[in-house]
Amino acid sequence: MLYLFAVPALLLGCSSAPMNLETERRAILARDQAWASAAAAKDLERTVAYWTDDATLMPPDMTALHGKVAIRQYVAGAFQAPGFGVTWKAQEVVVSPGGRMAYEIGTNQFTIADSAGVLHTSAGKAVAVWRKDPDGVWRCVVDIWNAAGGTH
Repeated sequence: MLYLFAVPALLLGCSSAPMNLETERRAILARDQAWASAAAAKDLERTVAYWTDDATLMPPDMTALHGKVAIRQYVAGAFQAPGFGVTWKAQEVVVSPGGRMAYEIGTNQFTIADSAGVLHTSAGKAVAVWRKDPDGVWRCVVDIWNAAGGTH
């Protein structure tokens, strides 16, 4: 008779395994580390693949970029700049109770050469909004960063 109780649950779409938000948080951290590695290697296609097709990128002192075409163009230009390098590290990832959205707070460093060829590195802070797409993969839908600024 126990099967009689299971049938209504299946018909209603109930799942016996609730989403584990800590597992999702760890999945985002792993994807973020892989993304940082792709960017450090200046692998354009792998780097761009971590954004959603409808992503918004908000670099400092620029207008927002919308969609992968604009983001790919921006990233390609950055990767070609003399001395360019980027690293980042997540400090915190929080997954929404429904497990479909998350935000990440982190730090970053950008290096680029000036017109004389001297390398300059600037530290920054960042926020990324992640979305779990229908294919089950976490991708960044909003990415914004700015200078780290002074200490408080």
